[in-house]
Amino acid sequence: MQKNYNARLLAEARSLDMAIEAHSLLKGDGDVELEGVRHSEREFKCGKTVTIEILNKQGAKTLGRDIGHYITIELPGIHEADAASLIEPASAEIAKVLAKMLPRFEAGDARPILLAGLGNFQTTADAIGPRVISHIQPTNHFFRREFASEIRPVAAITPGVVGNTGVETAALIKGVAGEIDPAALVVIDALAARSIGGVMSSIQICDTGIRPGSGVQNHRRAINREYLGVPVLAVGIPTVVQAQSIIRESASLCLMELDVNRADLPEQVAEQMLSPFEHNLVMTPKEADELVPLASLIIAAGITRALHPGASDGSFAEYMQGV
Repeated sequence: MQKNYNARLLAEARSLDMAIEAHSLLKGDGDVELEGVRHSEREFKCGKTVTIEILNKQGAKTLGRDIGHYITIELPGIHEADAASLIEPASAEIAKVLAKMLPRFEAGDARPILLAGLGNFQTTADAIGPRVISHIQPTNHFFRREFASEIRPVAAITPGVVGNTGVETAALIKGVAGEIDPAALVVIDALAARSIGGVMSSIQICDTGIRPGSGVQNHRRAINREYLGVPVLAVGIPTVVQAQSIIRESASLCLMELDVNRADLPEQVAEQMLSPFEHNLVMTPKEADELVPLASLIIAAGITRALHPGASDGSFAEYMQGV
């Protein structure tokens, strides 16, 4: 039976970028799965892969996102001193997930995969998309069918942000897609986390597209199959957390230390303290200058390995730029 949720809890879950966080928030400590939702987990060499599958309209209504697959690759070791060692195993896992979602590449198919890196290169926390694209080697302009055993045609763009271009990002991508007729679009973007522990430690991949800026309350037009007419995959990693979440978690810890059982108090404290900012204050870790380039390289390597037949083993760096 579907659990009854209060309006505030549902609204928060539906506003979250990370499906795994929305699922965890609504499921709570219960052992019963949400109606219309399937959850599974498996471990790999350096982390865990969690799949949230929204099966029907009921699941979509509850979690506030489209029917489809939302896969989170958790990389707890990315904050460690030897995090560079994650590039090979983490990119292999990303490639494994993406390969199942991308249209099958046939030797006679010259339609490219279009990659779009969203965000602002000048802002560290928003630079994941452009940084990933900086490592991608486009092949569409020189691809020939005799190369199909080694490479796939790939085109890549960084459409910028509407504040710099004056044009909706979705419209720019649609214009390019209309010219090159891609087999699919892969969008890469920075996300926002609900939990402090979720920042820069997990990569989400979904097959339902993306709405840029939704995690920081800056809603733009959705980039999805309905709008573009081709499959749209979205890859993202949380680089910021809402300041309200930091206050809420800190207040909860303090109440636990004081053995005070007031579940709503942390939320009330956070809302009161942040009322002058209208919930628009977000924060990124001080290590972002190191973590963003590393995460971008991991994602770019994963995409490269998923796309090019010749990049499936340890030689994937030969198919990239700036490595």
